[in-house]
Amino acid sequence: MARHPPTDATIRNKLSSSLLPAARKLIPSARSKILTAAAFCTLSHHPSVVRHLSYSLSSPAKLRLHLNGVNGLETTRARYSSPHVETHIPFIYQSTAAISSSSRLHASIGGTPDSSSITNDTKGNDGSLPLDYPRLDSLKPALSAIRKACRITSYLQPITVASKISGATKKDSSPVTIGDFSAQALVLNLLERNFEEDILIAEESSADIEEKKEGDDDDNDVGGPSSSLADDIMGVLETCGFTSYISNVEELKRSIDLGQTYLWNGDLIPGLEEGSDRRWCLDPIDGTRGFLRGKREGGQYCVALTLIEDGVPVMGILGCPNLPTSPNEKNYKWSEDETEGTNQDTRGCIFVASKGGGTYQLPLNAPSPSTATTIQVTNEKEDQSMDEDASTEGAIRIHTTSDKDNIIPVNQARFCMGVETYGDPKGECRTIAKKIHGALDPSVDGGGILYSRRMDSQVKYGVLARGEAEIFVRLPKKSYVEWIWDHAAGRIVIEEAGGIQTDIEGERINYGLGAKMDSNVDGILASSGGAFHDKLLGAYREMVKER
Repeated sequence: MARHPPTDATIRNKLSSSLLPAARKLIPSARSKILTAAAFCTLSHHPSVVRHLSYSLSSPAKLRLHLNGVNGLETTRARYSSPHVETHIPFIYQSTAAISSSSRLHASIGGTPDSSSITNDTKGNDGSLPLDYPRLDSLKPALSAIRKACRITSYLQPITVASKISGATKKDSSPVTIGDFSAQALVLNLLERNFEEDILIAEESSADIEEKKEGDDDDNDVGGPSSSLADDIMGVLETCGFTSYISNVEELKRSIDLGQTYLWNGDLIPGLEEGSDRRWCLDPIDGTRGFLRGKREGGQYCVALTLIEDGVPVMGILGCPNLPTSPNEKNYKWSEDETEGTNQDTRGCIFVASKGGGTYQLPLNAPSPSTATTIQVTNEKEDQSMDEDASTEGAIRIHTTSDKDNIIPVNQARFCMGVETYGDPKGECRTIAKKIHGALDPSVDGGGILYSRRMDSQVKYGVLARGEAEIFVRLPKKSYVEWIWDHAAGRIVIEEAGGIQTDIEGERINYGLGAKMDSNVDGILASSGGAFHDKLLGAYREMVKER
């Protein structure tokens, strides 16, 4: 009797149930769903893992999987055409994880008073973004870059605040880590490949990897502080499989500095103003303090990317690796037994928005076909049809809380606040909240905000966009001028979900002045829109009158 080849489902089941779980136990470096080439080669010689599994290149740009037997779990061989071939092997496992995540997210929408506004009204194939979604050709390579960056940050985020991670302190006393540098270098490198005419604006500078590594002493600076921090970053890129894009320290520094297109005051470098009308704005780890707070402390951060045209954010992506997938999950802290292997369908998501197309939540890990593909690295644009990280499958449209159905009355609007006090040094958010809610929480010393939650970064915009909160307020000290990467992606994400972001005067913010906002922007108010924003503006103005 002729033996039929294994089905896609058989291959998926074999890999998800046997190969990857075994890898996590056998090889510490094979964290989460990522296996490097070296790790897989080691794994392929372990007799208890998989039998008759081999990889071969069917073309320079395509990696094809062959499974020659399905009954046993022993090994034969693994072949690679080059040490630079990207061999993450997320392609099978992530498809099942993302499908499970999407199903669980839908199941969690039960119409409870505090559930988010999520609808499955996508019109693309297999639950992906609509085929006519605005700027889809720009979104897909950008999405691919963000997913790759999130793999780096997920790998690096500490378990607790006491965990150590290489980094430095910048001249403004803010922390920066190898995660910031690694993510920025990779995203900008990939954006340059696809949008070489566009202007790139990003937070970090390669000059900061010249700074002394925190915790180092002069006596043991082998190779100097610059090479030590740079080597740590290159080590991350190698572990995560991205040295095919950035293979040496010189290319690392060049990639980081692709975003240094502005002067110290935020103005663009002279001559660039007359360049492309399209500007990409990146914060590689928005909420570095939340990132450093750690997984078990519920530290939130995101990789934030925005496309700006004529001063207006027209497309935004927020990669949120540590945010629960379900809007009904209130515990943001990892449990002690939680691992990347057990939370694939419960933690991590990406918010995407494009002007005129709505806001969607996507799986953090891309669903991918049973026949794996990898991208041949060249100086040409990459074929997004062969890049699983560009997949929009599993897209779910989200909406802010409506002010029409009274599920959340305006006088019970939930605030989503920052953890650090520098976003509200005078405590004015509490005054505003009291005017909206009518009282403060007596259980908190001095009175607290009745309906609120706290977290770091632009994740707050995603939380508002999917209906978990209704109000965000930021009122920094008067002398502070905001950087655009801290709010640009959040604006388009919340606005396309039905909300609004304005300054304290109720005016839209100009994001086209350079790397900074207008110095007259003294604060930022964001909400679910409608009556929520009217109430927020009214409370702020009333507070100002009473000063």
